[in-house]
Amino acid sequence: MRFRCVEAGRHGKHVGLRMLSPFDVLAADVPIKFSALTRSCVVIPCTFQDDDHVPMTRGIWAKKNGDIVYHNGQSQVVDHFKGRTRIQGNLQEGHCSLEIDDIKPFDNGPFCFHAEKRDDKYKFNNSCVFVLMRASPDEPAMTPVPAEADAGSTLTVSCSVAHTCPSHPPVFSWSVPNLTSAVSHTMTSRGVWEMTSTISFVAAGGDGVHSLNCTATFWGGKQQTSVVNLSVKGERTTLSCPGYLTPAGHSRHFVCFFVFLTCVSFITRVTNVPVSRCHGNILKTKSFHVIC
Repeated sequence: MRFRCVEAGRHGKHVGLRMLSPFDVLAADVPIKFSALTRSCVVIPCTFQDDDHVPMTRGIWAKKNGDIVYHNGQSQVVDHFKGRTRIQGNLQEGHCSLEIDDIKPFDNGPFCFHAEKRDDKYKFNNSCVFVLMRASPDEPAMTPVPAEADAGSTLTVSCSVAHTCPSHPPVFSWSVPNLTSAVSHTMTSRGVWEMTSTISFVAAGGDGVHSLNCTATFWGGKQQTSVVNLSVKGERTTLSCPGYLTPAGHSRHFVCFFVFLTCVSFITRVTNVPVSRCHGNILKTKSFHVIC
């Protein structure tokens, strides 16, 4: 039981004792509802205001029935949540976001934040959240690609997906080899993040429609794939290796640049003069022996 001195009269001549509740009440900012992907993780945003110069010493998240979800003393946490929860950010600066890993379908709360400062306990207004479970992640959104492209041309495309687990963002994979690759991670609204992968690649040869796949793998292993079709004009070029003239019947080691190159051949009788020159988009090299 705690007491505090207060004025009893209008002119402050009499001082008495007023009994307080076991908790002081402060203001917090926690969303009422928040979305989470099962088997993944979620970071529920939380901040609070405390004008006292003495910082909070402990942040606690609990269910309304009293079950403790997060406590810096693991022995206080109920078995179901042990090892799966932590507070993100600096509690002494008013940050109290709750991370829950390996979300279960029934981890929906509501979860409420409260804190302690030495022997004082604090509750907060607007500090409880109900978690909405999602069994499947969002499908990635891909930027448009040209309706038609020439074989060997370089294209750039981006793929984005929203999530609520910034500590473990999704990882992207593509169905084509890339020349360049970049990723960005931005918060689009409170607690909701967008992960974007941007690549450049060379359009595969062969007339017809080719599929371009972007796959987002979320923390916990769930995946979603976005597919667009790309119509390609032009045939893949089959190359004879450029090299140097050697006596008939002798082998020689050549290095070929290949993948959709345009080659111009030259006939020459001068030893050690290239018999072929190539230009275009060079992706990689391959070395092998040729019998002349």
